[in-house]
Amino acid sequence: MHFANKNAGLLILGALLTQQSYAIDVNVGDYTTLPRGTNVGVFYYQHSEMDGYYQRDDKTDADSRSDIGIARFIHYTDIAGLRATPQVVIPFGSVRNTQIGDVHLNHASGFADPIIASAFWLINQPEQGASGRYLALTPFIYLPLGQYDKYDAVNLGENRFKYDVQLAWVQPLSGKWGFEFYQDAIWYGDNDEAGKGNQTLSQDTSYQTQVNLRYDLNAKQRLAFGYAANYGGEQFLDGVRLNQNMEKQQVRFEFQHMMNAKTQLSAQLVSDTQVESGFKKELGLNFRLFYIF
Repeated sequence: MHFANKNAGLLILGALLTQQSYAIDVNVGDYTTLPRGTNVGVFYYQHSEMDGYYQRDDKTDADSRSDIGIARFIHYTDIAGLRATPQVVIPFGSVRNTQIGDVHLNHASGFADPIIASAFWLINQPEQGASGRYLALTPFIYLPLGQYDKYDAVNLGENRFKYDVQLAWVQPLSGKWGFEFYQDAIWYGDNDEAGKGNQTLSQDTSYQTQVNLRYDLNAKQRLAFGYAANYGGEQFLDGVRLNQNMEKQQVRFEFQHMMNAKTQLSAQLVSDTQVESGFKKELGLNFRLFYIF
C-alpha cells in the first residue's frame, strides 16, 4: 500500500484506533428496562489484536494490540413521562506494538474521550415475549478531554467533539428467540491539531448498523449471534480527501450469565470479516460486568 500522504495517514491513526477500540457497540439486552430509581455500574474490558492495514482494499502488513477498559454509570428514571437513563461513560487503556510496514508508531495509554448520554424509551413493553418489546433513542456526546498529543501518531483521545444518535428496536420472536436492531448516525467536529499539528481534520457523517439474534436459554443465561457494519465517515485534511473511511463488517458471538440477582457477566468474541480502510481486527475479546445497586 502507498499512502496518498504518508505522514498525514500516520498522524490520523489515533482517531481510527480509538473508534475501533471503544465505539458504542451494544451487548445483547442493553435496552432491557429496569425499574425507576435503579442504578447500574458497568465495567468493560476489550482486548483487540489487529492484523493488516487497509486503504481502499489495498493491504499492508501491520500490527497493533490494544487493551481498553470502560467504566459506565447508569441511572434509571423517568423524564417527560418516558423511561430514561442519564449516564456517563469513561474509557481508558492502552494501544501498543503498532506497526505499519516498516514504520513503528508510538505507544499510547491513559484516558480516552468521556461520553455523556441518556436513552429514552418510546415503546417500553418488558412483558412481551422472552426479550420484551422496546423502541428507544439514545444521543451520545463525546467530550474532547482524552489523552491527545498532536505530535503522536497514535492517541486515545480525538481532540474533537462527536455526536452519536442510536436508534434501538427490540422485537420478540417465537418462544425464547428475539431480534435486536440498532442504527447509529455519528457527526464529527473538527480536529484542528491534526496532520503536522496545525492542520484541520474533518470527517463526513458515519453510520453503524448492528443486529443480534438472541436466544434465552433460561432465566439466567442467553446466547446471541450478531453482525455489525460501519460505513461512511470519509476523512479530509485541510480539505484534501485522505481515502480513509470507516467501512467494515464484523461478526459476533456472545454469552451472558446472571451470577446472582444483581450481577451479570457477558463474554463476546468478535472478528472483522471485511475492512476497506484501517486496521482489520482478526480477534476481539470483550468482557462486561454488569452490577445493579
